[in-house]
Amino acid sequence: MTTNLITVAGKNVVLNRGYKSSPDYTPPSQYKFGIDNGTPTENDTALDYAIPILDGTTNDDGSNTLTGSSGGDNSTDNTTTYKQGAGNTDVTAQNLIANNGNATKIWTISNLASAGTLITAGQPFALWLYIVDATALAKFKSSGTCLEIKLGSDSSNYYSKTFEASDLAIGWNWITSNTVNVEDLTETGTVTGNIDTFIIEITTNNATDTFVAGDVVYDLLRQWQESDLLSNFVTGYPTFDEVNNKVTMRVFLASTQANGFPINADAIFNTDATPVMTDVNEFDEESKSNTDEYIFIDTNKAE
Repeated sequence: MTTNLITVAGKNVVLNRGYKSSPDYTPPSQYKFGIDNGTPTENDTALDYAIPILDGTTNDDGSNTLTGSSGGDNSTDNTTTYKQGAGNTDVTAQNLIANNGNATKIWTISNLASAGTLITAGQPFALWLYIVDATALAKFKSSGTCLEIKLGSDSSNYYSKTFEASDLAIGWNWITSNTVNVEDLTETGTVTGNIDTFIIEITTNNATDTFVAGDVVYDLLRQWQESDLLSNFVTGYPTFDEVNNKVTMRVFLASTQANGFPINADAIFNTDATPVMTDVNEFDEESKSNTDEYIFIDTNKAE
């Protein structure tokens, strides 16, 4: 099923540029792509989860061991279940091994500078979390916070994002601080100096709930800037068919771009200081890998 809409804001852009001698808006010229996007409406101004098309910054590529504590044991390499993306070639993720010592399971990298790249304050972050099946998912605490990602100057001073079991699903989960392009982080303590501590904390229903290799897998902690979310129209587009009153827009995703994402939406933006989303399109999910090159073509037609 596909949904193709010109937004209310997009109609304003078209009318403004068509009828004002000095338009207030720039023309649409760039794309964003999204995952897990709900059914769009004409009033939408952003994708639910815009994804980085470009590499951005890899803070940890998933090849480094996380130190376990409380109910967590040290992670182990998983070279079968891992995520592509951000220009990485390590083909390794981390099994989050959990014991029966505590319902709170903790895994930590205490020095991102040695593992990858320090966190940049003010930029969104994301990682992938794989849950193998319904049995593993049912162990996550069923009410309240079951997953917390902490990024800080140490284990007591950090920014964090929390998730409930209803936010998670079997398979790969895109765990991100960025929802509808809005950061939603809680600061605990005072974060000063380098943000070099990375913590995954999972709370299970019972202390006796354990994870073995392959049950829960983490990969690829990354950040990005707004410019990493955008891709310009292919040169020569848009085209205008004045006989049939149709405009065609086109964007190209290379084999190096947007890898690892199950894309189910695209949106078109202009280049205003705050870009305006003029069009939004939802479609059947397409999984992008480094062996794929995609061309997206969108058309608007006056009836």
